Amino acid sequence: MRKQCTLQREVTVEGVALHGGGHVIAQLRPAPMDTGISFEVDGVLIPALASNVVDTQLATTLGKGGVRVRTVEHLLSTLYGAGIDNVHVLVQGDEVPVLDGCGAEWLYHLKQAGVLEQEEAVRQFCMLEAVEVRDGDRWARLESAESTELDITIDFDHPSVGRQHLALNIEPDTFASELSWARTFGFERLVPAMQRMGLVRGGSLDNALVFGSDGPLNEGGLRASDEPVRHKMLDVLGDLALLGHPVCGRLTAERPGHGIVYQLLQAVLSNSRSWKIR
Repeated sequence: MRKQCTLQREVTVEGVALHGGGHVIAQLRPAPMDTGISFEVDGVLIPALASNVVDTQLATTLGKGGVRVRTVEHLLSTLYGAGIDNVHVLVQGDEVPVLDGCGAEWLYHLKQAGVLEQEEAVRQFCMLEAVEVRDGDRWARLESAESTELDITIDFDHPSVGRQHLALNIEPDTFASELSWARTFGFERLVPAMQRMGLVRGGSLDNALVFGSDGPLNEGGLRASDEPVRHKMLDVLGDLALLGHPVCGRLTAERPGHGIVYQLLQAVLSNSRSWKIR
């Protein structure tokens, strides 16, 4: 079993907020063993745990005492994928920077900060029996496995996306090569309505893959034909990180979004017979 890891030094990352549209800053700082990932906003400490999720509309939002931090999933996914367990994130603003809309730039900044191995071994969240939730044509299941395994299927009524499937065992090298570069995506026809709802106001072709009726609007197009399902897996991993420990389990999902994955986490945590920490 590997040792816990944190950062060697602090790194400051700034950029646009995907949904709010403003300029935001995140300072990633080393953290002691067994403290996990936490966010600090306006002096309020918000551990990155499922119990602190307050909204899942097109992003995962954490909150405590009326203070919120939105769009945490890409950073959490990258920390999990890179095997970094303990980090304190000081946020100036109410959202984490979207950067390039995936995990690649976060991974770059983590490499600049360096990784420090700590003395204690990682404690793992181990599934003992399967837990499943369903919501219409969406469903998600978490069951026992030797490591973190993801099996994701998406299905969008668009000729450039359609039905896509991907299954991976998550390790640092796999995350970097297979998932980190896959961008958040959306559809041009839906953007005006989302902006009226106060969403994606900071979105652009620099931080999102946008599909028009004839295909991607981004210069260069898709980075891979299945880039959308790879990004969806990146999102799912970020939400899975809210269990607070590396997971020994296989998460299988059909048409997942933040909402259904959060429902799954709630169902798992409420069934104490289905898991243990070891």
